[in-house]
Amino acid sequence: MGDQYVKTLTDYEQIGFLTEANLADGHAYQGLTAGQEVIVDRLGNAWRKSEAESIPESERRYIDRYAELIGSAGLRAAPGHLILPTASNSIDLVAAYLTLTGKRVLLTRPTFDNLALILRRRGADPSPVSEREISDGESLARRLPGTDVLFLVNPNNPTGTNLSEEVFTALVRGCVEHAVTIVIDASFRLFHPQTWDAYRVLQDLGASYIVFEDTGKIFPTQDMKASLLSCSAEHRAPLREIYNEIYLCVSKFTLRVLGDFFEEARVTGLHRSVHSLVARRRTRLRQALGEDLVEREARSSRISVEWLSTAGTGLDDRTVVRELRGHGVGVLPGRGFFWDNPNAADSTRNVRVSLMKPDGEFERGLALMAEYFDKAVRR
Repeated sequence: MGDQYVKTLTDYEQIGFLTEANLADGHAYQGLTAGQEVIVDRLGNAWRKSEAESIPESERRYIDRYAELIGSAGLRAAPGHLILPTASNSIDLVAAYLTLTGKRVLLTRPTFDNLALILRRRGADPSPVSEREISDGESLARRLPGTDVLFLVNPNNPTGTNLSEEVFTALVRGCVEHAVTIVIDASFRLFHPQTWDAYRVLQDLGASYIVFEDTGKIFPTQDMKASLLSCSAEHRAPLREIYNEIYLCVSKFTLRVLGDFFEEARVTGLHRSVHSLVARRRTRLRQALGEDLVEREARSSRISVEWLSTAGTGLDDRTVVRELRGHGVGVLPGRGFFWDNPNAADSTRNVRVSLMKPDGEFERGLALMAEYFDKAVRR
């Protein structure tokens, strides 16, 4: 497929499936840990247990097990909960709701383009808000009076930027003061140690909020996943109404298996089962490619992707992606993350690389990229 027919980041992810070393999509395809192997070996038992539960029991168990994993009493206390098949479904549900109510939306920039694409397809027209503005109280205070919704991705994909408790609390206070609803895509949450409860902060400060989670970025479950959406009371009924027009429920078997992964991660510890692997992969990538290739704003990232700069090569992102594909490696062009102005000069100097792939595929991709970038810099 020629690049002239490729428009979105998901298009590039699908092309990545055809490469020898696919480091394009951010889904979790790393090998199973020993504890996760046990879960897979007992799938028949999970089937029988899920079959014996009602849908409400299955959903409550899923919520409780996820809340236990992230240490959040606030999640359990949220007035509204919905479980959707994927985080993209959660984005679409929220987009339909925001469009129905005519809300003005500020959306994180840079971030994965499907958020803006889905919002626009539903009829919303988001305006960009930079990571710097989000983190700076004075800058954000200037933006909030002109909007109804602040749509954050936290931790952010692709940079890995993650708000501290202090910054998050100040942000929530500002949104409450200006009657702005906070929407948070928390799909990469589990890559950060859970030391404070964001749901409790939202509730204690009386925020209007919608938060959705994801499992497909962290657990190698062959794309079996579910997205838990939670909200404050005023959003519960209208979101449920739209949900009921499209969904009945998510498979009880899926929720049981994912819940078993949550429990194994809680007992083993996310550091041992996930965080240490991500850290090792990031170290290997930086050893192979060099620290200078890592974008400065992403050097403290802990999420499962790496945000690289192509500036030192003198090549734009699409050229690098196309040439790497010719060498058998799939990565994503950076311009799609700058969804408001993807063809601007400063939008075309990054590529994103996934870390959570099978060992052999990951190492092969690193070797091919190292050889390519070494030659590209010397051109």
